[in-house]
Amino acid sequence: MPFSSPFHRDRLLRTKEYTASSLFPSSFSFAKVGKGHILKLIVPGPIDPDAPAPPDAILITIGVVSESSLWLSPTGNWNPNSQYGKTLDEAKYTFIISKPVNDPTFAPDFPVSITALKKTQTSISKSGNNKWFIVEDGSDDALRFATPVFQPKVPDAEIDIHTWPVKTDARSQLESISKSHSIRDFIVFDTDNSRIEPLEIANKLKGEIEQIVILRPPPAQPPSPYKKANKPYRPPAMSPDAIHAQEQLSVKLFAAPISLPGPSNLSKPVDDKKKKRTASSEPDEPDPKRIKGKARERRKDDHEKTTSSESDEPDPRHIKGKDREHPEPQEEDREQSDDNTN
Repeated sequence: MPFSSPFHRDRLLRTKEYTASSLFPSSFSFAKVGKGHILKLIVPGPIDPDAPAPPDAILITIGVVSESSLWLSPTGNWNPNSQYGKTLDEAKYTFIISKPVNDPTFAPDFPVSITALKKTQTSISKSGNNKWFIVEDGSDDALRFATPVFQPKVPDAEIDIHTWPVKTDARSQLESISKSHSIRDFIVFDTDNSRIEPLEIANKLKGEIEQIVILRPPPAQPPSPYKKANKPYRPPAMSPDAIHAQEQLSVKLFAAPISLPGPSNLSKPVDDKKKKRTASSEPDEPDPKRIKGKARERRKDDHEKTTSSESDEPDPRHIKGKDREHPEPQEEDREQSDDNTN
């Protein structure tokens, strides 16, 4: 599908990260982090002191890469003849994004982005010295971006500093910092998502309309997945089989097995105690044990009436009958009784 500026713009205007969107000003604010401040996403709802810190802001601005102040070679803005005498480890990639005057779709959005970013910057600036981000490019305001070429040594760096393609006049300085620094890769992708090599970045970006996404998490956080060097970050897609397997696993973990009383009430489980009470109250068939117990009680009553009229002395058979009436439960009888109760 070919690139469509109106379609892309319509999608961006509905995102809070686009600096020309009406959602941007109310979605971010500065938060104090260490000795400075970082622009953070505003999380709606009551403030919870125990909640994790809100995520850092990720902002999107659409503009054209200006040919002025374009320092995107492997040595950035380092100049061995500079009167300031900067060393190679202080070099920075530097470029300016200006209004895309030749694109009628995005050209009106750029001044809106500038105004919104000025207000955001003023909200935290106390000195009023805001000259390094929003700058003048000719007669219009523009955005200046800079990021270091080198960083303090990190283990397992993606790029070997010894193979970094610097010019001959920078080779000796590169070797002198190779043990203390690593390459802080400047990741740029072409329209087909292919990686642009360091020596080609300046020529590829000059005069092009770019979508600049600022991604710089603080060092204490894990590395951002957006900063992979092999391709742009996209969430991994799951196959239908994987989704179905995950759903089955969720059912096994969270859906407890239930006892169903019958096809007439399949929608809800029945309490075991309630089921017992219901079963005991339904006189479907007479219980042989109950019938036998009642017959034994009637015989005992008849026997007591007969013997009481004959003598006041206790009848041994009657005493024996009383003992039989309340016998000491044996172990087997007790277990059987428990089973009947259950």
